[in-house]
Amino acid sequence: MKNLITIVFFCSLLFTNNNLKAETKIAYIDMELIFNNSIAGKKLTENLNKISLENQNYFKQKEEDFKNQELKIISQRNILDNSELESKLKKLREEVTIYNQEKNKRINNFNKKKIQVSELLFKAIKPLLIKYSNENSISIFLQKKNIVIGKSELNKTEDLLKIVDKEITEIKFN
Repeated sequence: MKNLITIVFFCSLLFTNNNLKAETKIAYIDMELIFNNSIAGKKLTENLNKISLENQNYFKQKEEDFKNQELKIISQRNILDNSELESKLKKLREEVTIYNQEKNKRINNFNKKKIQVSELLFKAIKPLLIKYSNENSISIFLQKKNIVIGKSELNKTEDLLKIVDKEITEIKFN
């Protein structure tokens, strides 16, 4: 009798646990679209484009100056003696080497700044994602670029873009 009660008890546990199911709600978002189309993202992109354009103009001007200096030295080839010509060419090469180092440094600084800007924007968006996921009982957000196929109603990008535009209008960076 005791064995029968034990068996009935375990069977009832087995069948009741079978009816309990946890629901995991998943959604996906296009973070790149949010970064590029949100008000704050557009302002940050505009600032980065301004810095990039300034760098390009600076590089173009410096390179033109070097070409002009080289042409000037070459045009003086018949007038100057060999040692003087070589010293001017050597000096120009040294200036070009210094310029190339400066150019690489500026490019690296710009790339670091782009990464910092992306991180700043993500840090500003993260609390909004958490709040949205809690309000809508979403367990997991996936990035759209990692999704092969998914139902369009799981795409929450537009909803979050509206929230981001409402909550975050500007992000300051150095």
